[in-house]
Amino acid sequence: MVRKFFSCIAASVLFCAGLSAQVFIIERGSNTTLTFTNIKAAVDALQDNDQLYIPPGEYSLDGYTWEGYEETQNNSNTLMVNKKVSIYGAGYSNGANSSVITGGDFVIGKDASGSLITGIRFGGSSYGFILDNVSNVSVTRCKIDNSFSLHGIGNNINISECDIYRLSTTTSSYANLGGQGLSASFSKCIFRYSTNRTFRTAMVSNSIFLNNGGGTSFYSGFYYNNTSFHNNIFIVSATVTNSSCSITSDFGSFSHNLWVGGYPSSNAEYNNTFSDEIEREPYANVFVDPANGDYHLKTECTGKNAGSDGNDVGIYGTAIPFKESKLPSIPHFVTKVISSETDATGKLPVNIKIEAQDR
Repeated sequence: MVRKFFSCIAASVLFCAGLSAQVFIIERGSNTTLTFTNIKAAVDALQDNDQLYIPPGEYSLDGYTWEGYEETQNNSNTLMVNKKVSIYGAGYSNGANSSVITGGDFVIGKDASGSLITGIRFGGSSYGFILDNVSNVSVTRCKIDNSFSLHGIGNNINISECDIYRLSTTTSSYANLGGQGLSASFSKCIFRYSTNRTFRTAMVSNSIFLNNGGGTSFYSGFYYNNTSFHNNIFIVSATVTNSSCSITSDFGSFSHNLWVGGYPSSNAEYNNTFSDEIEREPYANVFVDPANGDYHLKTECTGKNAGSDGNDVGIYGTAIPFKESKLPSIPHFVTKVISSETDATGKLPVNIKIEAQDR
């Protein structure tokens, strides 16, 4: 941790001193630190077990091309990470101090099993973030503005404290290895788009499903198979309390979920089970200030202390709730003020503030 701290300071000093681009840092083992001036050069240089630091700023993938695993394809606006690595951004909701990747698809490839990605916003209206045939991958405290896709096969994929616009899982992939199934867990996530959410062999807990579409059509694009949902909040309607939410996917297990504005309904043919569900909660009783992103539960909400573990349902439940700051767990820069000249004693005034939030 100490070495990481000083590497980040060195990169920041170089940037503030007048480099034309931010510095991307790779730490390799205990003795090697590499610096790069663009994200593609840094990604192309990655080796197994490297740690890549994405500095604050917005980085476009427009114009980058990936030739596929066999180097026979032409995937435009795509950047592929295909090593077992840890990728650290500076967070996604801190204005100019956020790390934002936009303008293309950022893909974690089939040889990157065991990787960690945290503290990054994947922006843009047409592209997204893709996990392709990987296992043992963790994605934490990231925001995906468009599509978060899980392709092909994979096990032990852990997604936590992420803000996700659209989610899809599919057997198709860049590697064409479909058919083996996919296993993923989602915890303390915010799912924003009202349709095109697909889960396969997943566990979804303490998350919030917002109803941007409105009405009872909310779940017309909500699909799953062999998935369990517990301690979540489903917004069926923000205007009524008795809206029937028809669920037509197979083999779902639901327990201790809060259904806002309505209740779930599913025919026996779909083999869904429901237990300890909380239904027909008025929307006005639920969140403290949803318009400003405050999803703490109001005192009068029936989801208070109603989770299977005795904590709240939703993202502020569990023994380790969603972090309000949305910051990554590693040290990152909050302010960097470096004088352009030395003082009267010949010293260069430097004021750097660093924060981190682990639990």
